[in-house]
Amino acid sequence: MQSIGDQLEEARKQRGITVREASEATKIRGEYLNNFESNSFDINLPDIYIRGFLRSYANYLKINADKILTDYNAHLLGESKPARRENRELLGRLELQQQPLHAEETISAGAIDDEEIEKAAEPEESIPIWERLNLEKDVAIKIGIAGGLAVLLIIAIIWGFLAFMGSDEPATDSDLAETPTPAQAARDATPFTLIANDDVRVEVKQIDGDLPLFFAVLPRGQEQELSAVGSIRVTYSDAEALSIRIGSKTYAMPPDRSSMRTTPSKVLADQASSN
Repeated sequence: MQSIGDQLEEARKQRGITVREASEATKIRGEYLNNFESNSFDINLPDIYIRGFLRSYANYLKINADKILTDYNAHLLGESKPARRENRELLGRLELQQQPLHAEETISAGAIDDEEIEKAAEPEESIPIWERLNLEKDVAIKIGIAGGLAVLLIIAIIWGFLAFMGSDEPATDSDLAETPTPAQAARDATPFTLIANDDVRVEVKQIDGDLPLFFAVLPRGQEQELSAVGSIRVTYSDAEALSIRIGSKTYAMPPDRSSMRTTPSKVLADQASSN
């Protein structure tokens, strides 16, 4: 089975594309593409970016991006197995080292004097703690009582503090909005569609919560349906290569910028009012 790097490199060479040309088209650094084609994914980037770059590169090369990501997951699992095996081998070596190498020297019964046997059989006399500390019995009792009272006092103070803190009810604020559940957020989301007029790299984020919605290269003629709550920011590599359809109308990207912000729900409301 071909590795991820072999699949990417073979697809790129079949299309007659250099790494530099692929980097300029996908806006992905050339050293990252070289690492991918060498099956080296330790590039000091968050895993979500590595997956996004792999999907974008695969889409650009017209190969199955889902299969590339499946192979990448298998690659990660394969790297974790040797580490677990090394840990088991290390534990095994530690257990072997803890086993005694020599038997303890035994002493014959005849070598022990009768006097030593009698001393060992005699129970040790229990010495009260106040005598060990050179204290009078009355003084030791008073110290114990004082210590117990001190502990009880500390417990009472802590309990009173917690009771005082818990008695205050939190202030209510009529302006606070209830946090929407995922089902409510899905109902409030407004759909929109990205349309690729040519190959274009696109990143879409929902501004509320800075939530990433899409990040990939859209091949020419492909459409991507998305939905968002509130405003969105669309970043693109080529304004002429991308359009956005909201409701019944299709809008072009501003040609003088590389990103634009819009609110699909407001656009839909304006369309409804104009009708």
